[in-house]
Amino acid sequence: MSAYAWMDDALCAQTDPDAFHPEGSGHGYRAAAKVCDACPVREACEQHAARLEGTGSHADRHGMWAGTVPRARARRADTTAKAQRDALILRLHARGGMDADEIATVAGCDARTVYRVTATDRDEAAA
Repeated sequence: MSAYAWMDDALCAQTDPDAFHPEGSGHGYRAAAKVCDACPVREACEQHAARLEGTGSHADRHGMWAGTVPRARARRADTTAKAQRDALILRLHARGGMDADEIATVAGCDARTVYRVTATDRDEAAA
């Protein structure tokens, strides 16, 4: 079975594609949102959009997917990326053997972020 088989049941495939990619002032996503609200494959669509767009910014996202506009998907991806980074920092910190600069290099952040994320663990250990 194809990874895209769910698209056969997508209601957007049966409607005007321009509704999902409005151009110009005053052209919103209202019509597309109504279609998405009734769509039986909304969850698969949301997962597909996340795979396509990754952690890109709002500017890297286009159109409505799974009933969400580009800005909302960018916020969700940013939150998810931060949560994943923070979880990695905490795992590396708990494992030991690395200083803040080394953890920061692995996690793709700076040492200040490592200190901020691990502050709760340090506070609990001191208590």
